[in-house]
Amino acid sequence: MPCTMTMSILSESQEGDIGDDWKYSLQAKIYSGALQGQDTIDVKKHSLTSGTTQEPPGPPAAAVIPAGENGAEIKVDLKLMASEVDFLKNDTGEKSVTFSMICPAVGAEPVVDEREITAGVTEAPTGLGNAVLTLKIRMVLANA
Repeated sequence: MPCTMTMSILSESQEGDIGDDWKYSLQAKIYSGALQGQDTIDVKKHSLTSGTTQEPPGPPAAAVIPAGENGAEIKVDLKLMASEVDFLKNDTGEKSVTFSMICPAVGAEPVVDEREITAGVTEAPTGLGNAVLTLKIRMVLANA
């Protein structure tokens, strides 16, 4: 029996001095040997003031991704692509992380993993300002 991973964004925050109009996407690819599934959560332009933590606007729908067979070890690749939106040229940054999880056995409780992913963004083209966007995310592996 296959399992699925449900990925959701719990909160967002940013610290920096480059502006407060943000958009981003969080992409997940899941491998168990071969690619099992992939999906992206896109968050459109919105206001995110430096030093605040908030739920993303919407909030965006969770991504439900095929993950592999019960009891199998999977590799999760996450990629955060962040932009502080400017009139002429957006300031962008990205971060990729990879980690392993184990799909639950048949009849077992779901596996829950909460973690943060951050992306640094530098003011373009001057390089005179910086910000760090942080997302708190939850991934739940469950029997399909």
